[in-house]
Amino acid sequence: MSRFYLAYGSNLWHAQMASRCPGASLAATLVLPGWRLVVRRYALVVADPAAHCPVALWRVTEAHMAALDRFEGHPTCYRRDRIALPAPAQGEAGAWIYHDVSCRAGPPPAAYVARLRDGYRDCGFDLAPLEAALAAWPAAGP
Repeated sequence: MSRFYLAYGSNLWHAQMASRCPGASLAATLVLPGWRLVVRRYALVVADPAAHCPVALWRVTEAHMAALDRFEGHPTCYRRDRIALPAPAQGEAGAWIYHDVSCRAGPPPAAYVARLRDGYRDCGFDLAPLEAALAAWPAAGP
């Protein structure tokens, strides 16, 4: 049974997802309203009614989600939550997304930043929101 997973950080990078979740397929790229990208040591999203965050909607299996749980450190570092999907994916049953639960101080490692940029490019996103989140790092907190 397939399900959906919303990626906003390094899992936007297609090569990483192919390695972590062989057979997962990109269903769509979307802008998620009400969420803002923040980068500390790693990427996270925070609720912000005035913001929006580029995301990739991946079609995944239960086995893929188990692999992502391991890679994301669920439930210690990130917890997995189900959220409603915005247009044009509305009408689907929703998607899984990971929310940060452990504040890991930055700065983000250079190799991680490179994966974030590669993911934005792979998905055809404007790099500006990512660069803004990276530039805000010292003010984003520990």
